[in-house]
Amino acid sequence: MALSLRRYSWSGETGHLAQLLKQRIKFGKQRSMLIAMGKINDLPESLIIEILSRLPVKDLLQFKSVCKSWYAIISSPNFVSNHLSNYYNNNDDWRGCLLVQDFITHAEIELVELLVDETPQVLASDNLHGMPMRCSFLCGPCDGLYYVYQYDGRRALWNPAINEFKLLPDIICKPDLPTHFTYSSYEVFGFGFDHVSRDYKVVVMKGYWEVNPNNKSDLNHPVSVLVYSLRTESWRYCGDLSKAYDLEMNYCYIYVNECCYWLGSQDYSSEVMISFDMTSDSFKEFNIPDYAQPSFKCLAVYDDSLVLLSLHETKKNFDIWTWSEGGCWTKKFTLGPLPDVWIPVGHWKCNMLILQCEDGTIFLFDPDTQERKDLGFKISTMCRGVFAYMESLVSIKDKTEAGQRQSQHN
Repeated sequence: MALSLRRYSWSGETGHLAQLLKQRIKFGKQRSMLIAMGKINDLPESLIIEILSRLPVKDLLQFKSVCKSWYAIISSPNFVSNHLSNYYNNNDDWRGCLLVQDFITHAEIELVELLVDETPQVLASDNLHGMPMRCSFLCGPCDGLYYVYQYDGRRALWNPAINEFKLLPDIICKPDLPTHFTYSSYEVFGFGFDHVSRDYKVVVMKGYWEVNPNNKSDLNHPVSVLVYSLRTESWRYCGDLSKAYDLEMNYCYIYVNECCYWLGSQDYSSEVMISFDMTSDSFKEFNIPDYAQPSFKCLAVYDDSLVLLSLHETKKNFDIWTWSEGGCWTKKFTLGPLPDVWIPVGHWKCNMLILQCEDGTIFLFDPDTQERKDLGFKISTMCRGVFAYMESLVSIKDKTEAGQRQSQHN
């Protein structure tokens, strides 16, 4: 299997040729669509719906213009729900594309196209390239939706496949917070779906400080937990953590069993893992494994379970710890030595791990076979995130319909 990465370029002659190629592909699809119409329209509507629900989003957006009945089918909440289930459960190709996040001057999103067996995956490149909030952090995908955050305080939900972008209202503060308290500009966040209330939610954790009257120092206070609901289009305060933890931003989408997770510590000791349950809007604090302090660690998903990846700089050994719902950590295995690995970044499909070398190279690593696949792609600094690119028809503009849809998380 051939694996490579290609960065998009939309300038100069390359951009002109790319546009011509896109037009040619578009005309070819339109011709195929017209030919297919004559055959498909003779089928029962239930079978038409089943066929359409297994097609890529880009094709469905074009098919909405075929006729009024197809437009009604593809636009209905039930069809969107069926498409999430049928297309993504029966087609693994959607996981063949990655969004890679890197620090340049600020955190910027680079669009990367992953080629598997030299067959290019078609991305919504125009939508990604023209993203309204540049230099942003991502979290997702959840049903093809992403949470977008900028250090200037702007927050949004984004579906690049159907070109929808929704700015969120200003975040609320802790009720009755005195004026001499201030929130940090730094925050960690998560994004998921509440299956009980049928609602997409964003959770943000921010620390706050009390300015010392003697101007000697600022006094740290516990971290606030704030939640945004797409259904109500509002934020609410859910309480404070027990301590003023320094929380770490996840470099991959960490969402397991309807919970988001983060690592944290206090005074570079007293390490902890925080969980937030999207259904109950509750948070918990857990201890992390009793291990020798690693040079770098991060959370990931392995065998559909939460794991902790820890890299020890001196020995270059790589440990994978699994976590159970009861709060118990178990070392699954130790790999290595991997002398050129700098940091673990996260996970990808088929239990592949994403690792970054000291020279900036990013590669996929199979813990079972210890096989590595160099993606031929380098990042100049530490990678700040690698996220799957997932397309869906889920709309973030109609909050009523969005809440009716059945979520099929990756």
